[in-house]
Amino acid sequence: MAAYLLETHGVEVHHVDRAGADLWCKLGHGIVTVQVKSCSAPKQVGDKGQSYYTYCTPPSDPDYYAFVALDRELLVIKPNDQDAIKSTTRIMAQEFNATNQRRSIRAMLETT
Repeated sequence: MAAYLLETHGVEVHHVDRAGADLWCKLGHGIVTVQVKSCSAPKQVGDKGQSYYTYCTPPSDPDYYAFVALDRELLVIKPNDQDAIKSTTRIMAQEFNATNQRRSIRAMLETT
C-alpha cells in the first residue's frame, strides 16, 4: 500500500528486503530508503480519550519512515530524525488524513 500511494505521487518505487529498508525510492537524481511500519487500528491512551497508532521503530538507518494506518488506508511519511523517532513511535489518529498524507509525501519530494 505504501509503494502504491507513493507511486500515485510520481515516485519511482522499488521493493527491497534489506535490513532497515523496505523500499528504495528514486527522488530527483538520488535514491532514498524507506522503512514501512503499519498498524491495524489506533488505541485509546489516557483519560482524555486520545487515540494513537503505535509503531515499533527500533534503531535503524532509513532516510524516511512510512507510517501506515491500515484501517484508514492512509500513510504519513516522516524523515528519520534520530531525536524524533524513538523505539516506539506514537502518532495521533487524527494525523492520518488525506491532507497530511499529501503534505508529508510532498515534503519528502521537496527535500531532494
